Amino acid sequence: MMNNSAMTRLFFAMPAEGMAEALRPVHDELAGYRRALKAVEPENYHITLKFLGETDRGALGRLAGDFRALHPDLGALPCTLRGLGAFPDIRRARVLWCGLDLDLVAMERVRLLIEDLSEKHGFAKEPRPFQPHLTLARVRKDMIVPAECAAYIAAHQDTVFGTSLFDRIVLFKSELRREGPRYTALEEKKLR
Repeated sequence: MMNNSAMTRLFFAMPAEGMAEALRPVHDELAGYRRALKAVEPENYHITLKFLGETDRGALGRLAGDFRALHPDLGALPCTLRGLGAFPDIRRARVLWCGLDLDLVAMERVRLLIEDLSEKHGFAKEPRPFQPHLTLARVRKDMIVPAECAAYIAAHQDTVFGTSLFDRIVLFKSELRREGPRYTALEEKKLR
């Protein structure tokens, strides 16, 4: 049996560099509902491509090696930050998000590249449909989104907040801490 110190919590993502300032007013609004919501720190905004969870060191080494060897024939993905929403919906929300207008065909190629790589190392394929978004806040256990916050989300369901570019895929280590998760980039692949 493996001890927990030999395990690392991993995920593949595309960081959302430069989006913190565009979404700062939204972050500040959501952070005002601390009792009900846990706002994501803007420097942690990203599109999750594949959550791998707790992974032993041997698997991490093999996965990282194969990731380094990838040569994706994919360019950077420009995107527009457009609209706020909730999963599964605002009345039963668990996650509050910002939508992304981007090339969905190119995004799916990136996602499938990571799914195939992960599957090769024993990680099951994700059965749910992929919906690129930036998680802005998580609703705390047994809480609902306050009415004022729900009205704010509804008022901005079509708002354009800015534009950016996703230009890299990163294998992150995630450490869960009381003050919020800490993400450390272990490997990175540029999209050109």
